[in-house]
Amino acid sequence: MTQKKEQLSTLLQEEHTDISQPRVASLMDAVLTETSGDEAYGDMYARAADGTMRRIPIGTVGQQLTVAPDGFPAWANDITNTIVVNAGQDQNISAANTNLQATASDVNSAITSYHWTKQSGPVEPIGTGFNGGSFTPLRTRTFTPSGSGDIVFDNTNTLPGDLIILDGNFRSVRLDSVQGTAANPIVFRNPEGQITRIGNTTWAANGGPSYALQTSNSKHFIFAGTHWNNLLFTGSEINTISGGGEPYRSAYRNLSFDAFSEKFEICYFTVTNGGTCIVAKTDPVAGQSATWYPNTTLQDILIHDFIIDNPYNEGLYIGHTATYWDLATNTPHNSGPYNPPPVGDQYKQPIMINNVKVWNGRILNTGKDGIQISACRNIEVYQNEVFNWASVNTNDRSQHNGGILIGGRAETSNVHDNITHDSWGEHFQFYGTGAGHIFKNNLCYNTDAANANGDMAYISARSGTNDTENHPGQVTLEGNTFSRSHSSLVRVNGYYNKTGGASGTDNLQVIMKQNLLMAPLNNAAVDNYDSYYVYTENPQDYGYSVIVTRPMAGVDANVQYQTVAIANVDTNNYYLPNNSAVTQGFRKTKPVGPQVVSGASVIVTPDAAATAVTNMVSGVYVFRVVAGNALGQYKSDTVQVTVVL
Repeated sequence: MTQKKEQLSTLLQEEHTDISQPRVASLMDAVLTETSGDEAYGDMYARAADGTMRRIPIGTVGQQLTVAPDGFPAWANDITNTIVVNAGQDQNISAANTNLQATASDVNSAITSYHWTKQSGPVEPIGTGFNGGSFTPLRTRTFTPSGSGDIVFDNTNTLPGDLIILDGNFRSVRLDSVQGTAANPIVFRNPEGQITRIGNTTWAANGGPSYALQTSNSKHFIFAGTHWNNLLFTGSEINTISGGGEPYRSAYRNLSFDAFSEKFEICYFTVTNGGTCIVAKTDPVAGQSATWYPNTTLQDILIHDFIIDNPYNEGLYIGHTATYWDLATNTPHNSGPYNPPPVGDQYKQPIMINNVKVWNGRILNTGKDGIQISACRNIEVYQNEVFNWASVNTNDRSQHNGGILIGGRAETSNVHDNITHDSWGEHFQFYGTGAGHIFKNNLCYNTDAANANGDMAYISARSGTNDTENHPGQVTLEGNTFSRSHSSLVRVNGYYNKTGGASGTDNLQVIMKQNLLMAPLNNAAVDNYDSYYVYTENPQDYGYSVIVTRPMAGVDANVQYQTVAIANVDTNNYYLPNNSAVTQGFRKTKPVGPQVVSGASVIVTPDAAATAVTNMVSGVYVFRVVAGNALGQYKSDTVQVTVVL
């Protein structure tokens, strides 16, 4: 292979002259290995013991080759090799599938084998947000850990379009001003078929970063594992109590997207232990007006196909929960939702995030909330399973116990097709503002009987971004199934949602239709009061019916049953009613939890002269076919397929 000399701002590189070795450059606490140069190889191939084929370096053809430990085979000769191979005509297609046809002949020997491979083109799938589900790298670089295992990427060692392979176990990864573009994001992933671990399981405020991954001022980047079991973020496991009264691991952030990080996607990964698994917010800073609302709005946070397990705090903490921030003390200032803004220039509101999506996740065993999203607009949470949240029994447990929480200053949300079950906490909590909030086709079942105050859904909308925007949330609950809570199934807080206006329409509006409600009071067949199903707390002078719309007849009718047995549902089939006449409630029509990558192109019969290729995406592909003869000689040819979908 040939070596390309590259100047790195942090390290003087020496160019290796031995073309048999890759260039290795120490870069911070990692090692960069970069190989390139097809010109170092001819068009000759030989087959290894495992059946794979290797290209023969120029200068070795026509010679006897040494058999390496991996079984690299004996010989090839470009003088006696008379194979003629043709991969077919280049193609321009507007479909995801095509057919390839190779031909080969040899005047001195029979053709005995064909083998097709994809040589270049979109690396698919890489995500869904920034490039149509595919990614064509402009260059590929591999980094391995060294020293303490900490590595920093910035604008001196990354370029738009980079595919960065993180190979090995890193203590931490940090991105400072790593900025791709919409067309050419910077993509980080594990090596194909291998596991990459990032994080420090022994962190106890004793040195080293308090995070596995941290980003600042970075955008248009993607972390995408090849499978959620192959890209692992492992947090602190130290449960020793610190001076603050909580275990050391509670202060550890596995993934921390800070300081103007936006337009990023993270997918196909697993996060375990630590304090908070995923944090994405920008704190207000004195003297930096860009960190104050409404001067900046961050964009696009996409998180999908993942597992979160056993953090001490929240699973996902997206957006700022502070109504105001005190710049003088650098602490949150949370006044009542309808109090006037605090007096003084030291109080600023955190900036908002627009377009937040969380889907195909499995979030389990979180110490506090499962999914918490606040101070965001255009939120979508769907096809997630949340299980056993609020699992840490602390004094403030009841204040951090939402399975899915749409928090304060949240504007426009769509929570649908999720399953939440078997937890001490409340399944759905809503504190958003304004119209356009939807909670639809979700299955919520089994609140721990130990939670004496455990409602299944708690709805208490808040005012907007300041006292001039007192428009409490309007939320529609449609087609959901709620089953077995210790207290009421749905609790609506009417008291804290008055604006003082003359019309009830200025206050919290809850519209319920086609919901299936069953088994309040822990499935006990005792008194059957209507408030056990939907309880409106302190409706004040506006009246219950003004705050909650809940028809019990007609096309939008809700149905309610005192016990699971009376409801006659199949608890082994997502609580589907056995009576087909009951159309209310959850219907499982979409997958829930992480899904196996299913968009990669497939060479259907790679060891045949003719093969179909399926599941391609838009981009330019190059496929190579290698033909072999009975003498053990090989030659190749390529065909280009341009796909425009």
